[in-house]
Amino acid sequence: MSEALATIDTREVESQVAPVIQAADALVVRDVTQHKSGLEMLAAVMGAERKVKSFFAPMIEAAMENKRKAEGVRQAIVARQDEVLGPVQEARKTISEKCGAFETEERRAAEMTRKALEEAAIKKQEEERQFEAAMAETEEAAEEALTEPLPPPPVPMVRPEVAKVAGVSTRETWSAEVDDKAAFLRWVLASGKLYMVEVNMIQLNSRARAEHSALKIPGVRAVSKLSHAGR
Repeated sequence: MSEALATIDTREVESQVAPVIQAADALVVRDVTQHKSGLEMLAAVMGAERKVKSFFAPMIEAAMENKRKAEGVRQAIVARQDEVLGPVQEARKTISEKCGAFETEERRAAEMTRKALEEAAIKKQEEERQFEAAMAETEEAAEEALTEPLPPPPVPMVRPEVAKVAGVSTRETWSAEVDDKAAFLRWVLASGKLYMVEVNMIQLNSRARAEHSALKIPGVRAVSKLSHAGR
């Protein structure tokens, strides 16, 4: 690519556009006469743009034609790959969903077992506390036994009964889903976390183009920017 670029001689076209580039830096626009000169200079710059584009256009078109041919071959190969790969990926999805459903159920069952063991351990601690209070020799000792904070009960780790296969790993991912937009926006405003909301600039710009300076939306202002085009 760099060798091909090295063979392009741009000296002539660069010499043709150099005067307007230099004039742009020196331009001062402070009155109507200078403004007219500036617009005339702008027309000259647009002409220089056309010269540069005209110079490179045949080379760009030739390169694009080669690219289109190569892209056509690439797209045909990719399309054929997708035809063969589609059923394979669908099978992978089906198997993954079935295995995932089983793993989810096993995790749920393991968590239920863990909670049951935890509740049983807490119940046993409470029974022991009541027994100690009943056996206390004084009311103060009984009160102390009943009010002393209980340590977290030891609960054995309960692992879901799932298989492991070399080369296949299971990854659990989490994502958020907004199911009440109004409630979410109220939370954003109350918490000040405005970065959680992305403004729809496509819709706002559409309103601005239609309403111009009459645009009236709290927190939004219409912005006008002038540009020039050649005819």
